[in-house]
Amino acid sequence: MAVKAKIGVLVMALLEDDYNKTAHMRPAATAAAREIADALAAYGDVIHPGLVEEEEQAAAAARLFNAEDVDIIVALELAYTKGLVPARCLLETSAPVLVWNTQKIPRLGEDDGFDVVMLNSGMAGMPELTAVLVRTKREFALVTSRFDDPDGRRRIGEVIAAAAVRRRLRDARVALVGHPFEGMTDLMFDGLSLRQEIGPVVWPLEPEKIAVRVGEISQAEVDATVAAERARYSVEMEPALFERSVRLALALESVAREHRFDAFTAFDQVWLSDPRVGIIPSYGTGRLCEIGIPASPEGDVNTAVAQLILQELAGQATTLENYVIDFENEAVMFSHDGHGNPALGTPGGVKVKHSIYYTGVHGFGAGFEFAYQPGPITNLALVTVDDGRWRFVISEGQLLPFPPRPISAPQTLFRHDTLPIAAWCDGWLRAGATHHMGAAQGRWTAQLLHLARMLGIEAVVV
Repeated sequence: MAVKAKIGVLVMALLEDDYNKTAHMRPAATAAAREIADALAAYGDVIHPGLVEEEEQAAAAARLFNAEDVDIIVALELAYTKGLVPARCLLETSAPVLVWNTQKIPRLGEDDGFDVVMLNSGMAGMPELTAVLVRTKREFALVTSRFDDPDGRRRIGEVIAAAAVRRRLRDARVALVGHPFEGMTDLMFDGLSLRQEIGPVVWPLEPEKIAVRVGEISQAEVDATVAAERARYSVEMEPALFERSVRLALALESVAREHRFDAFTAFDQVWLSDPRVGIIPSYGTGRLCEIGIPASPEGDVNTAVAQLILQELAGQATTLENYVIDFENEAVMFSHDGHGNPALGTPGGVKVKHSIYYTGVHGFGAGFEFAYQPGPITNLALVTVDDGRWRFVISEGQLLPFPPRPISAPQTLFRHDTLPIAAWCDGWLRAGATHHMGAAQGRWTAQLLHLARMLGIEAVVV
């Protein structure tokens, strides 16, 4: 389940000082502030300190936001507010900021008087508020819209969703079993830099723990899972070998849950020579994706994190890998041997088949073969460039109908929305993308761009 954002709501207005005498508006302004907070509750848990008029109230709001560890501060003004008021709050907090430049009315009517102006003139103070952020080098998102505008609300939701993902990353634990596949340079990563810049901690998990747990899974649990899987998938492999693959899958799930891992990756070949396991885990890592523990193959930590990000936004995610360019259809085949998220497969078309790629002491383990459901897709590669700077490489397009080939692998055909496939390949390669990528159904570029800004990293859209 996606993490809900904690939203600090900073609603401001200058009502009364030595020169302004509009305190009679305080009840209406207080009610308007409450209405705004209630509207934002649709996007997460709201922390609302009440209407802020003075610098002391802004300081109190900052203390409250810090104590509640809010994920984002939504700042807006009902009427002009002296810049020192928002500055006091924003200089004493570190959460991402969304400036909502909003008002309830579409225009000032001919019969509207001063009271209407007072509650709909936030634009008067917006330049001061945003200039504070610019001058202090504080990154912020900005939405200008009417209060009830659906497109404005959609854009607000995108920013807050990104803030919720940022929180998820700060608390995430990624299991790494074994080591990244030897020689794959794009799988090499700096774990401390990942923790500092992106959020997740990478936790080594000894292969021995999985091997021991395989022997501890009860036969009754194995039998029940075998029966359930045969009822929903076409299982086309030897019963004893499928049973062994199920036992390994249940061991992976058991250990992942026991250690509270949020994502998982393994050097898949690590158990091939171990007689307690002796097969490839592709079926089990695909099941992890399905149950909400995004898993990537080959010890690819960065792609596991990319999948976690997309899962938080879309609900399900998978690993894809570039395979064959289809120049005639302006597309490229994506796949990965045996591993993929069956929840994203074409309904009724998911098969469980033995691997044709890797054999262990007990033979070929199970993996998936299916075509991914056609429709919109977002691809995300999490990479490092130059002197170790982190970067999102993002692309959107369509998955096309694709009859699966008999290659014991999930597979699909990707076409970019606008680029010819040669141009897309050039752009993807020049951006420094890895040979694996996370992917999820839907269009998530806006949220990913907001997240990149919140993390302080680069983003390239291909």
